[in-house]
Amino acid sequence: MANCTRCGRELPSFSWGQTSDVCPACKASLQTVPANVPPVTAARTIPLSVKWPPVTTTLVGINLLVFVAMVASGISVTEPKINELIRWQANWGPLSLGSQPWRILTSNYLHIGILHIFFNMWCLLDLGRLAERVFGRLTFFLIYTASGIAGSLASLWWHPMVVGAGASGAIFGLAGALIAALYLGHLPIPRTAIQRTLKSLLLFAGYNLFFGAAISRIDNSAHIGGLVAGLAMGAALSKHLMVSSEERGRWRNLVFVASAVVLFGCATQVRAHSGYTVALNNALNDMQGHRYAAAARELEPVVARHPNNQIALGLLGEARMRNQDYAGAEKTLKRVVTLNPKNVPAQSDLGWVYLKTNRFEHARDVFSKIASDNPKDDEAQALLGNAFEGLNDEEQAIAAYRRALGINPANNDARVSLGLALLRTGEINPAIASLEDAVNREPQSADAQRALAAAYEKQGNRTGALAALQKAAELEAGQNPSPAK
Repeated sequence: MANCTRCGRELPSFSWGQTSDVCPACKASLQTVPANVPPVTAARTIPLSVKWPPVTTTLVGINLLVFVAMVASGISVTEPKINELIRWQANWGPLSLGSQPWRILTSNYLHIGILHIFFNMWCLLDLGRLAERVFGRLTFFLIYTASGIAGSLASLWWHPMVVGAGASGAIFGLAGALIAALYLGHLPIPRTAIQRTLKSLLLFAGYNLFFGAAISRIDNSAHIGGLVAGLAMGAALSKHLMVSSEERGRWRNLVFVASAVVLFGCATQVRAHSGYTVALNNALNDMQGHRYAAAARELEPVVARHPNNQIALGLLGEARMRNQDYAGAEKTLKRVVTLNPKNVPAQSDLGWVYLKTNRFEHARDVFSKIASDNPKDDEAQALLGNAFEGLNDEEQAIAAYRRALGINPANNDARVSLGLALLRTGEINPAIASLEDAVNREPQSADAQRALAAAYEKQGNRTGALAALQKAAELEAGQNPSPAK
């Protein structure tokens, strides 16, 4: 049974055509004005019921249209990929704090799967109907937008390298603004109804914050940022909700000018705190283009300012390693491993530095530990085989390569290394079988072709050796073999 929003009485069960959420007695009292009391037109009244609040409905429609457009473009309806979300203007530090700051706003209209948008739009409809009536259309929209921006900024402060999207920051802002307005404002609503609504809003905020803290995939920082912003704006607006439209408009303008200034100041602080992610992204692009020296130059100032940032340190270590600055790479990577002994990529890069500087015992120890801690890591087993080879322990090397292939038969580098190790121990036929398998699996691998040529040569098959060498040369030159005639 529904209750009257003004007095709390139970509404009639079978009122034909009943569309209001106000009981007949309250409606009659509102419509009856004593003859000797002039009507008051300057002060504001709050609509009793709005079935389809226009701003709320429009916001829901925009969110749904964006989601439908995403799905129509081929994006998964349940699990969009990270790169797809970034392409659709999600919030991500390297871009939001760099050349594309509009993502701080656009990410509020983007959702990560159908369940995400369903629950967010359900909450928006529920809270929006009340908030639009209490604050008015324009004020409601400004609270929603400012709270969404505040949530995005909080997310960029807390974890700038995480891709974020969704309207939850703005929705929490509406909840916060309503809590402040109902508690501090003098609204023409019975106390029992206010208390009941406040209880529901506090339960909504508390439950969802707890839920967000318990599930790592939920961006609770955006929830908190939006809620705090909404509480502040709701408190500032609460004492002027029932005044004349002119006075209400002046106060609203003042509040939102102040809010814009505060948000701009927060954005400046977030940029100073998390702006290093722009350099990280630039460095990643440099590394993908094999510009390792340029990547190191991008990262060195970041590490100087954030000496404990594992992401920046790890990338700098890898950039230095690939640029053959092994001494610098070793120093940087050891720092990462000291900060986090479980950082497997940094451990692996450090082991690779040991291999390149012929410290095979150190490399063996590193890769043995990685392989022991991560039994399904085929790369660790393959690199452990490289370390054993450096120690002239071919038997252990062969065993490590075979373990790597047992974990991941698609690891063709391990297959080539196995073939060469078998060749060195004089097991020519098994070596050829392994290398032919490698060539069949990866015909464009020049290394596999050269290794097979060496095996054919040792077998005495000069024709096969010359054919494999010719193929390797063509691949290295970037040419395709001439078609057979």
